[in-house]
Amino acid sequence: MVTVGVFDSGVGGLSVLRALRAELPQVHFVYLADNAYAPYGEQAADAVIARAHQLTKQLRTEHKVQALVVACNTATAIAIDDLRKTHPDLPFIGVEPALKPAATLSRSGHIGVLATRGTMQSARFTHLLGAVRGAADRPLHIRCQPCDGLADAIERADAQAVLERAAHHLEQLRRQDADRPAIDTLVLGCTHYPFARETLQSLCGPEVV
Repeated sequence: MVTVGVFDSGVGGLSVLRALRAELPQVHFVYLADNAYAPYGEQAADAVIARAHQLTKQLRTEHKVQALVVACNTATAIAIDDLRKTHPDLPFIGVEPALKPAATLSRSGHIGVLATRGTMQSARFTHLLGAVRGAADRPLHIRCQPCDGLADAIERADAQAVLERAAHHLEQLRRQDADRPAIDTLVLGCTHYPFARETLQSLCGPEVV
């Protein structure tokens, strides 16, 4: 049986693992939640890279994984290129904010992105943003909001803090380009955020996908 490693800074990657298990029931998955260092999105890039290397080494040594899923947008954005260079024999699969599907789904072309500060400050995210805008057959108005504290609140399962952080960041997103139409599509650019989907949907209203 094929063994695939999956890691994230905490519970966020479980949303990815759930999808992987549904699509690949014949694969044996080993999941590492790096809770002690959660969340990655508010840490220095060097620290995230160091943790990614440590977890990769652990999964290779202890579990003999044959592929590795970096189930974290921030770790993918910051560390996956370095991991691939260090381990050229091991396939790495990363995740990125779903800007491409959002560009297709949006009716108006007005899209919001919630992600960690680490993801949004990365060169990989900047490249993705430019590529999606460049490939679009219409103007896209993409507003990006770094969500300090939201992943941590989700990690702690603090429902009140999740609500407060989500409401704050969505309000900040709405204040961007306040003279433009409201967004109709919202990208959850952190694997923790799907666990707050119901809260985010209730704050955005049913007209936002």
